[in-house]
Amino acid sequence: MDEFYIEKITEEVFEKARNRSASHKKYALAKEVEAATDLSYRTVERAYDKYIRRRAKGNMPTANTVEEFCKYLDYKDYAEFVEKNKAKERVNDPPDISQKDENEDSSVGTATVTNQKNWRSISIFGTFALTLIIAFYFIAENKASEPGAPVKCMTWNGTVYEEISCSAGSYSEYGTAIEPYDQKRFENFRRIDVDITTSFFSEQNQKPLVWYYKNENGEIEYYTAPGVHPVNGKTLKAVTEYIIEKYVPIHQNKSSSFIRD
Repeated sequence: MDEFYIEKITEEVFEKARNRSASHKKYALAKEVEAATDLSYRTVERAYDKYIRRRAKGNMPTANTVEEFCKYLDYKDYAEFVEKNKAKERVNDPPDISQKDENEDSSVGTATVTNQKNWRSISIFGTFALTLIIAFYFIAENKASEPGAPVKCMTWNGTVYEEISCSAGSYSEYGTAIEPYDQKRFENFRRIDVDITTSFFSEQNQKPLVWYYKNENGEIEYYTAPGVHPVNGKTLKAVTEYIIEKYVPIHQNKSSSFIRD
C-alpha cells in the first residue's frame, strides 16, 4: 500500500468523523470511528497521531486498518479508493505546456516569460508572508509566557480534561477543581471503558497500559495513565491479571461481539 494514499485516507476519515462528532478531540473522533467499524479506538488514535498530529515515530496502519478506513469512507476497499482518486487526479492535472509549437511567434514566447516572472514574484511574496506569520506566532507564544500574561488552566469533565480560563474561579461547571494546565496529563490522561479486547499491557515489555480505581460503590474505573484520581486525589493502581479476570466484561458493547444462535 502506498503511504501517500494511506495518509490521504486517514485525513478523510477524521474529516468525516469531525462532521459527525460533537467533540473534535482525538478521543471523541476515535470513538466515532470505532462505533462505525471493527477497529478499536486505540488503533484509530495511533493513525491520528501519525498522520494528523504528524508524530513520525508512529507505525503505519495495518492493511486491515486501512481497509476498514476505506469502508468507513463508503468505498468497497483500498483498491477502489485508489482507483477513484487516481481518476480525480487525472481530471485535475494541469495541462502540459512544456511542448510548444515550433511555429509560435515571438509575442507568445514573450507572454510566457512574463507569466513566469509574475508567478515567481507571487511565490516570493507568499514565502515572505508565511515567514511573517511564523514570526508573529512565536512572538505571541513568548508573550504568553511572560509574567502577568494569561495562563490557561484545565478541569476534569468526568472523562477527559478540558481547557478552561484560570479566571473562572476555583471550580468548574462539573464541580471539579480548576487546576494549572499540565500538557502531558491533559493529552494522555482520560477515563475509558474496557472489555476483553482492550490492550492492558505493552506487547514489548508487558508493562501496564491501564490503571484503575475502585470507587465507594465497588465499581472499577479505568484510566489511561498513572497518577492520582482526578476528583479525590487517591493514587491509581496498575491493572493486574486478577482485576481483568474478575471485573472486565468479556464482550464488547457491539452486536457483532455476541454469539448468535
